[in-house]
Amino acid sequence: MHYARRSLWVMLAALALSATAEDVPPGDWAHYGRERSGIRYSPLDQITRENVARLEPAWTYHTGDLDLMHTKKGTYVFECTPLVIDGVMYIITPYSRAIAIDATTGEERWVFDPMKGDPGEGGILAARGVSAFTRGGQRKLFVPARDGRLFALDMDTGKPIAEFGEAGFVNLRKIIGPGGSRAFLSSPPAIFEDVVIQGFGLPDGPADLESTHLVALDAHTGKVIWNFHTIPLPDEFGADTWEGDSGQGRGGTNVWSVMSVDPELGLVYLPATSPTFDFYGGDRPGQNLFANSVIALDAKTGERRWHLQTVHHDLWDYDLPAQPVLTNIVVDGKPIRALAQIGKTGFVYVLNRETGEPIWPIEERPVHTDGVAKEHVWPSQPIPTKPPPFAKQGLTVDELSNIDPETNAYLRNQFAKYRSDGVFTPPTEQGSIVMPGFHGGGNWSGGCYNPETGLFYVNSTELACMVQVRPSNNRYGHDTSGWLRFRGPNGYPGNAPPWGQLTAIDLNQGKIEWQVPLGEFEQLTAKGVPVTGQENFGGPCVTAGGLVFIASTLDAHLRAFDARTGEILWKTKLPTGGHAIPVSYLGSDGRQYIAICAGGHTKLGTPAGDTFLAFALP
Repeated sequence: MHYARRSLWVMLAALALSATAEDVPPGDWAHYGRERSGIRYSPLDQITRENVARLEPAWTYHTGDLDLMHTKKGTYVFECTPLVIDGVMYIITPYSRAIAIDATTGEERWVFDPMKGDPGEGGILAARGVSAFTRGGQRKLFVPARDGRLFALDMDTGKPIAEFGEAGFVNLRKIIGPGGSRAFLSSPPAIFEDVVIQGFGLPDGPADLESTHLVALDAHTGKVIWNFHTIPLPDEFGADTWEGDSGQGRGGTNVWSVMSVDPELGLVYLPATSPTFDFYGGDRPGQNLFANSVIALDAKTGERRWHLQTVHHDLWDYDLPAQPVLTNIVVDGKPIRALAQIGKTGFVYVLNRETGEPIWPIEERPVHTDGVAKEHVWPSQPIPTKPPPFAKQGLTVDELSNIDPETNAYLRNQFAKYRSDGVFTPPTEQGSIVMPGFHGGGNWSGGCYNPETGLFYVNSTELACMVQVRPSNNRYGHDTSGWLRFRGPNGYPGNAPPWGQLTAIDLNQGKIEWQVPLGEFEQLTAKGVPVTGQENFGGPCVTAGGLVFIASTLDAHLRAFDARTGEILWKTKLPTGGHAIPVSYLGSDGRQYIAICAGGHTKLGTPAGDTFLAFALP
C-alpha cells in the first residue's frame, strides 16, 4: 500500500498550502459541500470502522410534502443536502418550502413556504439545498424558489428580511428578462464576502429555446452587481464559437448545479451544462462556448479568469452536472491548488484552480463525425490521460448483459439495430448507443474528497442509452427519440454489470485506488448473480473516521464503506430512496450524527417520500 508515501504528500501540501480559508466549526455542515470548496469531508471521528455497525436511528422528521402532493404539479424529486449550523438543520423541499429543525432531536423550529400553497408550474421539482450567510454578525438563509425568486430569511425565525429586494426576495426572472421566463432555481447560490451568485436551470429539449445567464447580487440589498453570459453576447469572448448568430436566443448552457468558491483566490467556479437542444446541433455550428465548461470567474466582478471545455459541440447531453471540488494535492513532490470536476462522460478533469491548466495532459483525440444530415460534429474531444475514467466508455457486442442466455440473445438482436462506435458516437437516424448514458457516468451529486489521504470518491451509473434523431418540422428541423435506456426484456440494463459503482481515486497519483459495485438487485443475488450495482442518484460524503457514507441507489439503502478498501461495513433500509447526499455533524448531546434525506425519486421510479432521518451511536 502507499499510505506512508501518501502521508508525506499530505504533509508537504499542508506546509505549502493553506486550506481554502474556511472557518467551519468541526461539528457543523455549513455549506452544501460542508465547505465552499465542496469536499464534503467531516473531521469528526466518533463513528469509526470498528463501531459503525452499531449505528441506530436517532430521529425522523416528515416535511409534510406528501400531504400536499394532491394539490401540486410536477415530478417530485427530493434531493436536499441540509445545512447544520449551531445545532440547527436547514432544509428545502421540492415545493421550495424551507424548514429549520433541531439537529439533535428532529424537532421543528420553523417553516417558510414561499409559494404559499401555489401548485406551481410543474416540471421536475428538484431542490438541492439552501445557503447561509454568516458575516458581520448577520445570519441570513438564502432560499432558491422554483419560480425564479431568491429569498433572504432570518435564520433564527424564518421570516423574510425586508431590506433584501422586494420585501425579502429578488425575482431573478425579471432580471434576466423574457429569455428566461421559465428559468427555475434548483441549487443553492454561491457566496463570497457580500456577493451572492445564483445560477438557473431551464428545460433543454427540442421544443425549448430560452436563455439565461449567471447573476450576482448584493447580499444585503439584492441589487445586481454583475452578470456573466454563459452564451457570449456578440462582442464578448467566445462569441465566435457560435457560427453566425446561432448563439443568440439559444437555450441551455446554464449553471443549474452547485458552484464552488475559493475565498483566498477570490474565485467562483461554475459547472456549465449542454446547449439546446441536447442531441442535434446543426443549427449551432461551432465549438459552442461556454457549454460543457468549467469556468473560473472573479467573484467580485464576474470577470472570466479561465475556462476548460470538456465536450465540444455537445450532442450527448453530457452536462457538467456537479459542484467542482477544490483540493490541495501533491504531484511529483509539487504542492498544487487543484480542482477536480467530474462529468457525465465518466472522466475527472483535474486542473490547477489558479490557472486552469490540466495537472495531467488532456488530449484532443479524433472522434467519428458522420452524424445526421446538416450536423456539424466536432472532429475531436478532450480526453484526460489521468485519472482513468471511472465509468465505462462505449459498448461492444461482447459487453452485453449475460445474466442469462435468453437475455443475451435478445440484447444481441437489439444491439445489431444500432450504431455503437465507442464514446462520442454521433446521434444518427439509424439510432446510436450512448455510453456513458444520459445520466452518466457522474451526475449532479458529484464526488467528495479526504484531504488527509488524497482520495476522491465518486459514484457512477453504468447504463447504456439510445438516441435517434429524425427530420422534423420544428424550429430545429430535427427531433429525437428521447432519453431512452438500453434494457433487456426483464427491465435490467442491457450492458453487462456492474450497473452502478463507487470509485476511490488517488488524486496525487491520478490512479484508481479501488472500485466496487454500488447497490443490489436482491432477486438477482438470490439467483446466484454476483452483486450488480444499480442506477443511482445522490452522492457520498467521507469522514475522518475512515468511512464513506452513501445512499443514492434504487434499493433504498444507506451504506457505510471502508474508505481504504471499499468494503461495506454497515447498511440500513430507508423508507424510500435516499437520492441525496448524507451529512455528518455533532449534536448538542456530543454525539456524531449521520443524516440523509429519504424522499424518493419519481423520475427513477422510487416512491415519493418526505422523510429526513438521522443516525448515531447508542
